[in-house]
Order: sequence, then C-alpha cells, then structure tokens
Amino acid sequence: MIAYFLGGCAIYGIVLFVLVMLRPKSALHTKKLTDCGRREKITIGVVLVILILLCTLPMGLAPGWNGEDPGATNQYELVAEAILNGHINIDNGDVDPLLLQMDNPYDPQARVDLGVDYRWDTAYYHGHYYMYFGVVPVFLLFLPFRLITGMSLTTYHATQVFVAFFICGVFANFYMMSKRFFKKMTLGMYLMLASAFSIMSIWYSVDAPALYCTAITGALCMEIWSLFFFMRAVWVEQEEKKSIRLAFFGSLFGALAFGCRPPVALANLFVIPMLVVYLKKHKFTKKLFGELVVAAMPYVVIGILLMCYNYARFESPFEFGQAYQLTAADQSSYGSIASYFSQTKMIAVANAVLYNFVNYNPICEAFPYVIFNGILLNFPILWFAVIGLSPEGVLKRMKEQQMRAFIVMLFVIPLVIAVMDALWSPFMTERYRMDQYWIMGVLCFLVIGFYHDNLSETAGRKFSCFISLWAFITIGKSILLYLVQNDGNVTYTYPEVVEQIKMILRLGIGAG
Repeated sequence: MIAYFLGGCAIYGIVLFVLVMLRPKSALHTKKLTDCGRREKITIGVVLVILILLCTLPMGLAPGWNGEDPGATNQYELVAEAILNGHINIDNGDVDPLLLQMDNPYDPQARVDLGVDYRWDTAYYHGHYYMYFGVVPVFLLFLPFRLITGMSLTTYHATQVFVAFFICGVFANFYMMSKRFFKKMTLGMYLMLASAFSIMSIWYSVDAPALYCTAITGALCMEIWSLFFFMRAVWVEQEEKKSIRLAFFGSLFGALAFGCRPPVALANLFVIPMLVVYLKKHKFTKKLFGELVVAAMPYVVIGILLMCYNYARFESPFEFGQAYQLTAADQSSYGSIASYFSQTKMIAVANAVLYNFVNYNPICEAFPYVIFNGILLNFPILWFAVIGLSPEGVLKRMKEQQMRAFIVMLFVIPLVIAVMDALWSPFMTERYRMDQYWIMGVLCFLVIGFYHDNLSETAGRKFSCFISLWAFITIGKSILLYLVQNDGNVTYTYPEVVEQIKMILRLGIGAG
C-alpha cells in the first residue's frame, strides 16, 4: 500500500512538474532556441539523457526479448557466429528431413499437418536456414563486439544502441532545422517535440526490442543521420567541398539503411528534392558532376555488396529473403511482380494502407484503456502536418526557404512505405508503423516550425504552450501503448504488472 502510494506520488509529481514548466507564462515559451546559452544547452543534454534511459532501460524486462528465452530472436548473433565460421547459413545441420521433402515448405498449414520441426521466422532455401533481416547490424555491432570481447552481443543491446543514436539524431536534426529555418522556435517547443517524436517513433522497440526491431531501429538510426548530413549539405553549409563531404556521409547512412530494413530506406526519396535545390544554388559543371558522383558512391558500393549477399543466399541479387520465410503465411509468391497488379492484391493493398493510417479500435474498458489504431489516430498531433499548411504565410515561407518540394516529398514517403509494407507482408502490424512514424514526425516538426514563425509574438507564445502540451500528451500516449499486452512484452509475460501500475496510479486505493 505504501509503495503504491509513494510510486503514485512520484509519477504525479513528475507530471505536475512538467505542467508547471509548460505553463503559458513559462520562460520555455519565450526563450528562443537561437538565443540559448550554456545553461539551456545543459538542459537539452539532460533531457536527452533522460529520454534515452527511459527508452532503453525497459528493453531488458521481458524474457522473450532479453535473451533469457531467445527463441528465434537470436538470429543476429547466429549470423555473426556463422560468418566467423566461414558461411552465412544458420542451420548448423539441424534441418528436419520432413522439411527437405516438402513440395512447398512455405505453406504453414502443410508444415503443421506433417508435424515438421523448423526454425520459426527464418528464410529457408535449398536445404538451409538464413536470416532474412537486414545484415548491416551484424557488421556494425555484432561482429565487432564478438571480435573485441569474445562474447556474443545479446540482440536487444544492439537495439538499445540504435535507439540511443536515433534519439540523438532527432534532437540534432530538430536543432539544426530550428537554427536554420525557425528563428522563433522556442526552447519549450523544441524540447517537447524532439522528445515526443523520438519516443513516438521507437516506443514499439521498447516493447519488443530484439530481432525485428533491431532491423527497424537500425534503419531508423541510419536514415535520421542520413537526413542530418544531407540537410546540412543543402541548406546549411555554403562551401561546395564541405557540402559534398556531408552529402557523402548522407549517402553512406542512407545506403546502410537498405541493409537494415528496405522499407525504411525508401525515405531516401527525400534526396531528390534536395538535389534539385542544391543544383539551383550551384552552377552545374563537369567538376560538380564528378563530385556528385563521388558523393553518391556509397549507394553504388553498398548496393552491390547487398546484392552479392542476396545472390549468395538466394541466387538472386534482388531477393532479401521475403519470399522464403517460414512464418505465419506462405509468401513464396510475393516476389512475383505480376501478382502486385492483380485486382485482389490492389484492393488488399488499399485496405491495408487505410488500416495503417486511419484504422480505429474502440477505447478499452480495462487499463491502460488504449489499443493500437492507425497512425493518425494513435498520435493525432501528426494531423498538424496538414492543418498547419492552411495559413497562406506558411506556404510562402516554405517557398522562400526552398522547402516546398521537400515537404511534399515528406508527405509522399509514408504512403510509398505503407504501400510497400502492404505488398511485402501478409498483414500490417503495429511494428510496421515504425517505418513511418519518424518521417511523419520530421514532417510535422517542419510544418509546426513554419506555422509558429508565421505568428505574432503573443500568439506564438500561446501556440508554443499549446503544442508543447500536445507533445506531452503524445509522450503519455506512447507510454500507455507500451503497457498494452502484446507480442511477448513485459505486460504480456507478467500480467500482474498491469494491475500493479494501475494501483500505483490510484495511489494504492483499493489495494488488498
């Protein structure tokens, strides 16, 4: 009883503290980010560290994801070991003879009927198991850790690393964007939006951190830093040589994203409007053409390496393993381009895209009362990306900053990713929305920034308070979604945790 009461007091104390800090007359809504000194930068650093700890420490709570009961989630560790042993398959001679004899081993019902023993959620091809998840994390983290320490890196720790660097990337991008485009951006808005859009983008990886989310967060980490370097190259850096250098790193991170999770890497489409803006600023010469080719080389080199890896596994440079999964559905026909254009498939894709963005499920009667909805209903703050475009001055400011085409592309990218997710998957799950949350958060931040800069000083202060509170609600919603019993997470594994948290929020009232 006392523990519940004290825990509840601590939580409500934190909420009250944040609300007081975000009150309309708070200095957070008058202090411009461009005027921040040492004290404000320390504040940003403290918030950043707290957020990283909040998003990484809970990852080790569920035994199905923290390595205690790995199941299929240790595939990255197995691939690292396999590479050190001179091969890329992960079967180690344990393929069931019944699986070898099947006409269609990808039919899940046939596997059940025959009683086949197989490795769940691996890719199976010509008698071998392979990992179909992106291999880049193996070379970035798992192999170096194994070589340096002699031990395997437990998979969820890699997700922790990617999440930490992703959050740093969000804060770095929003800081750079504010300095470059939004002279009126307040410290309060910056802190709350960076925090909200960070946790909104990766909350599911806190729930189920190993394997699936290792690939996804790896791609998110690569893409957010790709965006950072490309934006600096196009809109911040004035010297051509430095711009090309920055663009090279943008290409490097963008290319690495394809080796983590290809749907997330489709965000590289934002390079197209950026290149147009860059070419408008610089005279096109043979020298510049050569420099741009050099800047784009990581896409070529890493693309070739990934195609070689694909060919070594599946005898096709363009097959990542999607068609050969041993999972809940037969996906062996998904590689057929013709199947994408059948009426049945097109209708299914349209329904999946609508489900992805605007699906609604009723409020639950039991705590935490929420359930997974479409992106725009999970986090309504993202609607402001559309609402904020209504004032005429907002579009004018975007045009002046040569940002309109880039903003349009940020609207297009989530749709493209959703379509590809629908084409390549038998059904849409909540973790697939991680592919889009981050880019929609970037879009929303940009629109909010332009909208706020279009307001008067008084209206801007009120808006800063309003949007900061909305961001705080978004953080709260992310935490509630984390508590939903799902996918072997901590509340699914230990249902009593839900009741304990409920009693904490009730200050122990009603506890037995």
